[in-house]
Amino acid sequence: MRLVKHKTPTGRPHRVAELLRERLALILLFKCADPRLKEVTLTEVEMSPDLRQAKVFYVTRENVDRDLVQIALDKAQGFIKAEVARENLFRLMPEFHFLPDPGLDRAARLEELLKEAGVTADSIKKDDS
Repeated sequence: MRLVKHKTPTGRPHRVAELLRERLALILLFKCADPRLKEVTLTEVEMSPDLRQAKVFYVTRENVDRDLVQIALDKAQGFIKAEVARENLFRLMPEFHFLPDPGLDRAARLEELLKEAGVTADSIKKDDS
């Protein structure tokens, strides 16, 4: 009988992703000149198992145009890669894919649907009691 070892989210890609998220956030906040990038909050980074691809999920404030932020992120990608390379985190630089975080949009949509249905947080708490 052979045991199958399952990858846990605490493996190397997960640790590297968390470190990369912190570094990218600092780069966007303190080193990028574009003011649109100051409105970005990085929520998560997902690394591929071979550490060559990084999906960087972000959210923006409500009054900020997401399309303009995406354009600014795409434009600043070369600078961001150069800053990450300067910190010597990787032997091979991963490809960054900046994506809006769909989680908050889903939560807002769900809240909107619950309001339309007349369900409130108080009624949910009463039902759970």
